[in-house]
Amino acid sequence: MSEYTILPLINAAFQPGEAKKMVDSFEDRDFQEIARAEYYYFTGQAEECNHIAERYLMSHNIKLKMSSCLLYVYSNLTLGREAASRKGLREIQECLEKETKNPSSAEDRAVSVFAGYMSSVLLHLSVDELPDVELYAVTLPPGIKLFSAYVIAHMAYLKGEYGRALGICEAALMFRDDVYPISMIYLYCMIAMCQMNLKNQQKAKDALMLAWNVAKEDEFLEPFIEHHGLLQGLLESCIRKEDSKLYNKLSDKVIAFSRGWMSIHNPMSGNSVTDALSTVEFSIAMLASRDWNNQEIADYLGFSPNTVKTYLSRIYEKMNINKRDELKNYMLK
Repeated sequence: MSEYTILPLINAAFQPGEAKKMVDSFEDRDFQEIARAEYYYFTGQAEECNHIAERYLMSHNIKLKMSSCLLYVYSNLTLGREAASRKGLREIQECLEKETKNPSSAEDRAVSVFAGYMSSVLLHLSVDELPDVELYAVTLPPGIKLFSAYVIAHMAYLKGEYGRALGICEAALMFRDDVYPISMIYLYCMIAMCQMNLKNQQKAKDALMLAWNVAKEDEFLEPFIEHHGLLQGLLESCIRKEDSKLYNKLSDKVIAFSRGWMSIHNPMSGNSVTDALSTVEFSIAMLASRDWNNQEIADYLGFSPNTVKTYLSRIYEKMNINKRDELKNYMLK
């Protein structure tokens, strides 16, 4: 494991529960600070992350710069600072364009391509004009290479290729050479999302719990905050009652991140959803928009059908709509 890479904490191999110790072990002060910013981000401390990331936005070291830009983009989404997030996206794009025209090294170009995809795919933005990330992934260090498998799987997921996305994640986990907790959490979340869309609820729950059991040791809640809508109620079904303290902690942050995400991805419909609905209401609305009936939602979330009906009535009232089909215009695609 090298600390001199983009997103050094994601690249780091360590046992769950030892994230702070890993951050402190980095010898280079700048890369240690970036790792600390990552730790803050993944534990839901966006302001602290943003404070560090901003200092490195103009760094001449491309790995520090791209790390800080990515952290700046996503921390500012949570903080509701859309303009700052867009600034970070522009910095990544400009840096990628420079590296594409005049690459300083094969590794730096691969880092730039990875950052371009990570900043675009997770926001569901177009990657049509980017170089093929699969051609560059082999140059990346092991932990980042594992995370790039998640990014590639996410691209397949967005195209509706759930079986392919699932295969990419399972292969990446099978052939990993060590324990990379952050990348593994994201891969397990993607597996859960794919299994939900393939109608394999139990397998989806099993994958979600694998992700949760790795994440909870360090309280890495951000992956679940980012994927809350796409997990289609899995957190409510599996975590809400069993680990209510951590669930409530992440629930408080879900809507803030969703609001920021939709301000960039779908600004026309984002506010009425993210401002109006609670986390549980959002999950029920997501399931209903995907044609789950009240009984199916009730069985899945552990509610009665009447409770689901009451929730839906409240959702319709808050969103000023009259029927289930109209939800599809507002929910995450």
